[in-house]
Amino acid sequence: MLPAMNATANDDLGTSDDGDIPSLDSGTGRRSRPAHRATGASLVAVICVAVTFCGIMLMHAVRSDVDPLRDVMSHYANGSRGPLMSIVFYAFGLSALALGFRLRTAIDRHGITRAFPVLLWLAGASLIAAGVFEVDRPLAPQTIQEVIHSNSAVAAFVMLIVAMLLFSLACWGDDRWWSVRWLSLGLAVTAAAAAVGTQLAGGSGYSGAVQRVLAGAVLAWFLLTATHVRRRSFSAP
Repeated sequence: MLPAMNATANDDLGTSDDGDIPSLDSGTGRRSRPAHRATGASLVAVICVAVTFCGIMLMHAVRSDVDPLRDVMSHYANGSRGPLMSIVFYAFGLSALALGFRLRTAIDRHGITRAFPVLLWLAGASLIAAGVFEVDRPLAPQTIQEVIHSNSAVAAFVMLIVAMLLFSLACWGDDRWWSVRWLSLGLAVTAAAAAVGTQLAGGSGYSGAVQRVLAGAVLAWFLLTATHVRRRSFSAP
């Protein structure tokens, strides 16, 4: 009967899609952490972050008509090079989806912090939607596509910031993330402050710069978590 009981226990604990198989510690009776290995999901996140960053930098170089201090990045979607900005939105969204998939099993979550993977998935889907629907040209009459684009982008960044804050809270209860807890929280707070700043800087001429700080903080957090979970020393004893 013992082999059958062990099999049932393992089934109850579950096997993650990333190949991590939890088990019970024979000494303490608590769930022990599985042997760590880097996965394709975290690699996809790193690649998508690089594509997003390089795409934004390229748009800054080839679109001199867009003022990076005054104009928000969605304006890059206008014109003949608009498809490149759509790719940026797709890569940004895919990185959030990949991280939500990977991090759900890479940190101990309790209470409200259990929600952050779902928020990352929803934010990723919203960013992809923002890339699908075009933004209107400045001073042009607002269209339904502009409404969907704008609302999707705003909702995405709100959910990303909340997910970052919840993940940072979870870091304090997981020794594997202890070394980056303050950096994670700092990036989350920076993103939150920049999100508020974008609303306050609307008529100041610096709304574009503040929005870029927001995007930069989120991308830096994506890179931090994706690279940290890929480290060989990530798994705690």
